[in-house]
Amino acid sequence: MRHRLAAVVAAGAALLAACSSSAPSLAPPPPPTPTTTETADAATPSTSADVDEVETAAGTVVPAPEPLPQPEPGEWILFEPSVVGSYPHDDDAFTQGLLLDGERLFESTGRYGASELREVDLESGAVERSIDLDDRFFGEGLALVGDRLIVLTWQEETALVHDRDTFELLGAFEYSTEGWGLCHDGDQLIMSDGSNELVTRDPATFEATGSVRVTLDDQPIRRLNELECVGGDVWANVWLTDTIVRIDPATGNVTGVVDASALEPDRPEDTDAVLNGIAYDETTGRFLLTGKLWNTVYEVDLVEVPRS
Repeated sequence: MRHRLAAVVAAGAALLAACSSSAPSLAPPPPPTPTTTETADAATPSTSADVDEVETAAGTVVPAPEPLPQPEPGEWILFEPSVVGSYPHDDDAFTQGLLLDGERLFESTGRYGASELREVDLESGAVERSIDLDDRFFGEGLALVGDRLIVLTWQEETALVHDRDTFELLGAFEYSTEGWGLCHDGDQLIMSDGSNELVTRDPATFEATGSVRVTLDDQPIRRLNELECVGGDVWANVWLTDTIVRIDPATGNVTGVVDASALEPDRPEDTDAVLNGIAYDETTGRFLLTGKLWNTVYEVDLVEVPRS
């Protein structure tokens, strides 16, 4: 496990950063047609995280998690996921973005000709609603701003804006980098492009407002992929690894590393079937983790483990 963490840093140092930004413009492409599927209602989670016990989405009562520890300045903490629940996941879904809005789970998927925006029933894994992206788009990261879902595209330099409740295509923003991960911290959007740079963007205009280089022990961490904004931190999948990093977006310093290698679904013989997908449940303080083409979504606590 410790060798894997060193490998993440070494692999990141071997890649070239490729980040730039420019002012975007609004340019709506032709809207596709949403589809809907009737499914059973998801189980209702508990309504408060300030209790000794909480209920998972599957109805299991488990101890409430402790707040995640924060390191001393310049240090970082090692975490491992402790699984408290697991749910079926569409193993045809090339997961690129994952987020929870209350009890509602949204997912964006990738690959040309197969990219979708979906609302998914967590407990059953059934797709409740979906909309196909135009075949020219390779879907990427996903963020929610108010009642708007924003879907990045990989090399098409276009962010698609959909209504959360109808999936109606409202418009699009342009940008001048690749699109990988996206999250909203309640104030600004934070975006990755596969380098070690995170770019902040205005959620109303998508204009770049700043950037920060991400480092772990003074080494760049590149291939930052799917993002989740949680309580002032940014959690990022590191592409092609079983590693998630917690980032201070003000400094770019990595303050936590998650070794998720113990999550071992029945992965297909596909080199693209890697860990990718982080959603945070504000009710329970837990994370949902999955991967591209995985058949399972894991509900986890993140537990600090000793470094040696």
